[in-house]
Amino acid sequence: MKRRMAIAVAAVLGLTAACGPQDGGTKASDGVLKVGATFAQTTLDPALLPLRQMAMYTAPLYDSLTFLAADESVEPLLATEWTSGEDDKGPFLDMTLREGLTFPDGTPFTSKTVAANIERSQTLKGSTNAPQLAGVSVEERGAAEVRFRADAGVGALPRVLAGSAGQMISDKAIAAGTDLSREPAGIGPYTLQRVQANRVVYTANKGYWDEKAAATPTLEIDYLADDAKLNAVRSGDLDVSILPEKMIESAESAGYKIERSTGSENYLFSFNTAMEPFDDVRVRRAVNLALDREAICQGLLDGKCTPNGQFFGAGTKAYAPDLGLKLVPHDVEKAKSLVTEAGAAGAKVEIVTVAGNQVFEQLATIVQEQMKTIGLDASVRTMAPPQVVSRFTAEKNVAVAFGATGNAFDPSDTLNRYGLAKGLYNPGGLKNEEVEKLAKDALRETDQDERMKIYRKISEVVTESMINVPVLTPETAYVIAPGVSGWKAPWAPSFPSFRGVEG
Repeated sequence: MKRRMAIAVAAVLGLTAACGPQDGGTKASDGVLKVGATFAQTTLDPALLPLRQMAMYTAPLYDSLTFLAADESVEPLLATEWTSGEDDKGPFLDMTLREGLTFPDGTPFTSKTVAANIERSQTLKGSTNAPQLAGVSVEERGAAEVRFRADAGVGALPRVLAGSAGQMISDKAIAAGTDLSREPAGIGPYTLQRVQANRVVYTANKGYWDEKAAATPTLEIDYLADDAKLNAVRSGDLDVSILPEKMIESAESAGYKIERSTGSENYLFSFNTAMEPFDDVRVRRAVNLALDREAICQGLLDGKCTPNGQFFGAGTKAYAPDLGLKLVPHDVEKAKSLVTEAGAAGAKVEIVTVAGNQVFEQLATIVQEQMKTIGLDASVRTMAPPQVVSRFTAEKNVAVAFGATGNAFDPSDTLNRYGLAKGLYNPGGLKNEEVEKLAKDALRETDQDERMKIYRKISEVVTESMINVPVLTPETAYVIAPGVSGWKAPWAPSFPSFRGVEG
């Protein structure tokens, strides 16, 4: 069942700039880099982003303490260096701050700023940063040094603080309760020019500390549907874009370069292990064995993906490359026997997924058919994303839900949500003692390379519990116009960096 399906499900943005060529020649720069996003912005407040992917709107305005590079290395930004240790009070992370910086309102950036930001993220009503900063405290150690503490460990903090949780707001604006959705108060390569319906326009910050960061005078982020992106390709109005596979041929015909990248996302289905028949590990294992992941990858996305039989996405350092599909070999007969052995033949199963997303719907239908093949009476229901989340995590009245994991700056965040006993997407509360122990070890470990080794082990052990049905990691196709310089495919498609990108 081969279909040319859009891989834009993994792609949350396309970068566009006006007046591009259609003949493959050199693009004449007009000083504007346009960004076409598939999510419209709802706020410019770093602590109130309803989706992590919306950090693309705040990153031009707010520097974070650290920066997660395309290769997942953690690099300096507002913090110039950091060291970790432990004393009689427990684990700590010391950060040295960049000195001599001031916010647009004249407030100096100091250790007081960091303390105020962490407190705001932890206490602000509706804060989406609060879970990542739970249990974290900040000590001011002079104007340019802070000490973070967390009883559970500080290993995740260098990566966590590269995201919205580490984007620094003026302490004066925090104290005044400034409405950041209308009046940003950050140190960033760009300042806000205007907000319109489905459009945010930024202007290069001439006083910014890194003069090479804002390589384009004007940055514009527009909400664009895929068809609009395709029209932009055909008219030559693109600098860089993530496009569905079916649009790539048009982009190549217009003279654009194609770069492909495997990111951190993983398409998987989560079980409610408290509901029959998935309270029985034999049935969960049967569903995993029923799927021919290689055939699904080829048929659904024309092979532009990695068949994945483990918890973490194939493009992240937390992925164990040697594991492959060893834990979930395709074995329909074994799957049938497990369902029969568990007495689950004919059991009714409801799968929920996001309505309007062709790939998600098609993938859910494939899993449904495979469940029927092994003896389960499965059905698929599509609905809006909030309803999917509500039914699976709050009402807890659905057996299986589709998800796309990996849009988190640190693997601990993904693991907390999907793999631990108290995870939001583990409504049955299934607990694996080895996973829980390894998760704690990974938080205490402060060497990032060593942490990734632990997460690679976790990726295997979580899968052995059969708490999820990992299927594939999609490949992202970036379309790049002639004349673009400085672009690097990000560690995940949801988190591009425009620093140094010139269109």
